[in-house]
Amino acid sequence: MANFTIDFNGFGTGGNATTSYNDSTTTNPTVVLFSSAAITSANNNNANDRLKTLVLNISNPEATMAFGGLGSNFSVSFNSTTGNITITYIGGSGGATSTTWNAALQSMTYFNSNDESPTTHTITFVSATPASGSYTSSTAANFDTINVICFMAGTLVRTPDGEVAVETLKRGDLVLTTDGVAKPVRWLGRQTVSSFFADPARSYPIRVKAGALAENVPSRDLLVSPDHALLVDGVMVHAGALVNGTSIVREAKVPTVFTYHHVELDDHSLILAENTPAETFVDNVDRMNFDNWAEHQALYPEGRTVSELPYPRAKAHRQVPVYIRVALAERAEIIGAVKSAVA
Repeated sequence: MANFTIDFNGFGTGGNATTSYNDSTTTNPTVVLFSSAAITSANNNNANDRLKTLVLNISNPEATMAFGGLGSNFSVSFNSTTGNITITYIGGSGGATSTTWNAALQSMTYFNSNDESPTTHTITFVSATPASGSYTSSTAANFDTINVICFMAGTLVRTPDGEVAVETLKRGDLVLTTDGVAKPVRWLGRQTVSSFFADPARSYPIRVKAGALAENVPSRDLLVSPDHALLVDGVMVHAGALVNGTSIVREAKVPTVFTYHHVELDDHSLILAENTPAETFVDNVDRMNFDNWAEHQALYPEGRTVSELPYPRAKAHRQVPVYIRVALAERAEIIGAVKSAVA
């Protein structure tokens, strides 16, 4: 089988168990899954809704994959573009707890179905409670943990030729920054979210209603991911931290599957999305979480560093300055959001 590396990620927002290996040297890897207690405490939520899928990512997909050994409780699919092997629990009744998942998921075999004499490899799954030093606090490669700065499709971004939908931008297109400079797009990332598996607080878009921040800001309702920062009165505030239940709300009804779109320039900049200063990519998230991250890797095999703008950043509601909360409450009343209060 061709040489490539597979990064196996544990699920649960508490951390990953990652094993990178090369087929030429490691034939039968082991993937460590969290125990029930570990997942429940890591997510601080009901684990049942989060244990329906596990995604293993092949960093350099070259093969047509065939799978076996999972039994009737699981289905498996392979996306040769993203390199994602998705294992979904389909057995049993009701929600799949980590206990039932771990008991049922024991091993998986795979091979390159294009090879004349394919070599079969076996992945063994084991359960373990995270031990000190064994796990890192980073984003797991599944639908459960989304930590990206992105726009929903249809968001209008200002360019020298007018406003265009973010999903229609291409590498090399020019966009306007808040100080009027035209800068070329260096990469456009896509992040697909399955609402069936996603944590609404981490993944569902935030709706900033027209005029919620200032007169004509946004010019239309703006939909962004919760961790996407907007410049509000000199502070970079994550959209999720701005939620007040009236003029800025978390979407409750989303499609079963939806896609976020991300804009990367040469530097961390502020562009105008629906006439609102919104940040472009900065190196505080992992590009590997994007569906098309391999495109970025091909463009920049040595990687690229994007330093953060020198603004204070508020990631949580409690970090939002009181003067901003007061101003948002006043704007909510002006635009007719009936229930307003300074949180």
